[in-house]
Amino acid sequence: MFIGVYNLPNAITLIGLTLSLMSCFLSYNNKIEFAIVCFMYSGICDLFDGMVARKMTLNEEAQLFGVQLDSIVDVVSFGVAPVMITFHLGFNSPIDYFLLIFYTCCATIRLAYFNIHGTSGDGKVQYYTGLPVTFSAVIFPLAFITIMSGNQSLYFNLIRLTFLLVSVMFILNVKIPKPGGIFYVISPIVAIFLTYFWLSH
Repeated sequence: MFIGVYNLPNAITLIGLTLSLMSCFLSYNNKIEFAIVCFMYSGICDLFDGMVARKMTLNEEAQLFGVQLDSIVDVVSFGVAPVMITFHLGFNSPIDYFLLIFYTCCATIRLAYFNIHGTSGDGKVQYYTGLPVTFSAVIFPLAFITIMSGNQSLYFNLIRLTFLLVSVMFILNVKIPKPGGIFYVISPIVAIFLTYFWLSH
């Protein structure tokens, strides 16, 4: 009746998409703390949808559909959502426009590259080529903490530098070791800690 593949991993992916869209809506309404929290948990969804998929027996069509769906959602979750949050934090100068657009372009290029190269071959991948876009769901919520310093110049320049470095790391041809299973434990703990931090300020 409907096109597409409907299973648990894809449901988790779409929950992540929902959270990232909520992040955009909340930032537009100046509810930045809630926007950052939604952004973080979209990253948690992206972390676990692949893990769930690998534990299931999926046919080739379901596997291919899941990979494509995940990459398309990642463009919104990690290419657009952090840009929307940052823009509504007051980053609206010409240099900010350049950095934010450059960031989204680099994230999109990385995801397109992954669609071609990241899904080929057999066996477990021991490293990433370039920085995975999902890492932005940890990097930016941590970087945004500098807003609490009260030093506006430090805050703005640090966020700009972070966007530039992360953008370059997305497309840099460098091998980054893939985190082990402990990453699936640490990431939710960090997300819970940052949730408490952001919602209590």
